[in-house]
Amino acid sequence: MRHPLPSHGEMVDAIVATYNRATDRQLVNGLLWYPNARTIVEAIGEAVGTDPTRVACALAALSPRNPWAWSVADAFAFAAAAADPDGVMPTATTYGANRRAAWLALTSDEIPWAKSALKVRAFVGAIMGNEWSVVVDVWAMRVVTNGERNEPPTTRGYRAVAAAYSEAARLLGVTPCTAQAVTWLVAQSAGLGSNRRHPNGKTCKRGTPAFLRRLLDVT
Repeated sequence: MRHPLPSHGEMVDAIVATYNRATDRQLVNGLLWYPNARTIVEAIGEAVGTDPTRVACALAALSPRNPWAWSVADAFAFAAAAADPDGVMPTATTYGANRRAAWLALTSDEIPWAKSALKVRAFVGAIMGNEWSVVVDVWAMRVVTNGERNEPPTTRGYRAVAAAYSEAARLLGVTPCTAQAVTWLVAQSAGLGSNRRHPNGKTCKRGTPAFLRRLLDVT
């Protein structure tokens, strides 16, 4: 059974409070998170001759329950295979439905992100420079509920949480996507609602190209 979300004001207060707990390093890393992600998808797009927005959509599809560095490696593998006339869909460390969505994003003649879930559209938008995009993932839900909820919201709930992030960002004097990125880092460091860490979160997948290792700045 889903519990009701807090009021708009309560969610705004929780976001602001979480943001204000950020360290100087978290503030800088949050500010740079989406610009760095854009650099990565643009580098993949250039390397394989693919539209970086399609790469961003594939990356968004491949990211659930997948460490960031591994998601990037999977996105590159998918983009490279899709650019090869004889390429076949690779494996990836995420769900089968996510793999199929990523492959479709890179091989379909349609605009795949236009029909994607709100979170995917927001993730693509934030990566590609839309500073008003708010990615409401499990961590955003934990932030606005002080760790009490982590399940995906309904469409109505998603829009309510996104509106709260936009209002909190206005009060904080930052962009909504920066507010979300910074609070994401704070919530993870605090273990808000979960202490789980992926054992491979600080390493690159075997076969990750050198140019991506440099951009990811991990081993």
